[in-house]
Amino acid sequence: MPQLDHLVLRNVWLSSWVLSFSLLGDALLYVVLPVHADAFGVSMVVVGFLLAVNRIIRTFAYGLIADLAERIGLKKLCLIAAVTASISTLGYGWLDGGIALTLSRMLWGLSYASLLLITLAFAAINPKKTGTRIGVSRSVEQVGPLLAMTCGAWLTTIVGPRDVFIYLGIVTSLSAFIAFILDDKAQPNKIKKPLSRNYIFSRPDSLDLLIFWMGFGIDGIFTVLISLMWTQYLSLEMAILIGGSVLASRRLCEMIVAPMAGAIADKLGVRIPLFITVALTIVGFGLIGIGFLVLGSIALVLARGALGTLFPAAVAKIYSQNKVKALTRNQTWRDVGAAIGPLLAGASLSVISPEFMHIFVAIAFSISFFVFIRSKEYKLLL
Repeated sequence: MPQLDHLVLRNVWLSSWVLSFSLLGDALLYVVLPVHADAFGVSMVVVGFLLAVNRIIRTFAYGLIADLAERIGLKKLCLIAAVTASISTLGYGWLDGGIALTLSRMLWGLSYASLLLITLAFAAINPKKTGTRIGVSRSVEQVGPLLAMTCGAWLTTIVGPRDVFIYLGIVTSLSAFIAFILDDKAQPNKIKKPLSRNYIFSRPDSLDLLIFWMGFGIDGIFTVLISLMWTQYLSLEMAILIGGSVLASRRLCEMIVAPMAGAIADKLGVRIPLFITVALTIVGFGLIGIGFLVLGSIALVLARGALGTLFPAAVAKIYSQNKVKALTRNQTWRDVGAAIGPLLAGASLSVISPEFMHIFVAIAFSISFFVFIRSKEYKLLL
């Protein structure tokens, strides 16, 4: 058993580094594309679609990818996903126009869905210290995006908004070598039957709705609009750097907070830290909505750092007998929200202010939170 635990932790560590490097291009795209849409040959409406289409693909792909992992194994799937992630990042630098970039984003959606399920599957193998392993995974995962949003944003000002993705694509390709040294011996239990689309898109429970609004609000509205909101106060170049720094601070915060949140959830239970963090999220959206951009951003950055660990830990606790299936469905609803968020932001920006969008999320999140604390799922978190 100690030997198996060592192999499991090793695979969690390695697969998380693969995901981390693979996220380089995607992370920078959220910073660069909204303010350099012309350089990519697209409009703001298309920008919203491009930042959402990868998530749309994922919502339909999770079940199929889980079945594919059963057939070929997590190691082979991780290797394939690392290669396709590199190709998609290079595509951001080489391809022009909505159609070609959509294909790159769709390919990235499949890559990310695969890598995310792989890391979660390894982390949830053993019920003991699941929160800690998820926290470690989330911490490692943030290194790549953090580098992209700081060094990548700086490099953009030197080589331009297109060539920067060529460099990132080359670095991403190194993740395939990490995937190659994963150990086949530590695998999660087999799923007894394939994941049906009916299960993935079955009526969401109260926890699914909460993670939907997290995806819609933090991963969608806030992430897409933060750089644009800073253009009200700063030059275009400074807005990109500040927006990139805010998103990078979210990644840095998650590196620090995620392992702490996981350890607290393992020791004290996930209910109390989840309650506090969701409440902080609602406050953050409200603050941005009334004009306190800095304070609201700090609140959302802190909250997102913990929620990335606490939500999967809560799912693993509630659905202890069907972890992979439940994690797949939960991540699907997160991606549904994160896909709708950028679409709504891009399509309605000409008639609805970014501040009002954040107020709307605060209200919707509050209602969903009230439903959750009165639900059977909340009671199961004791």
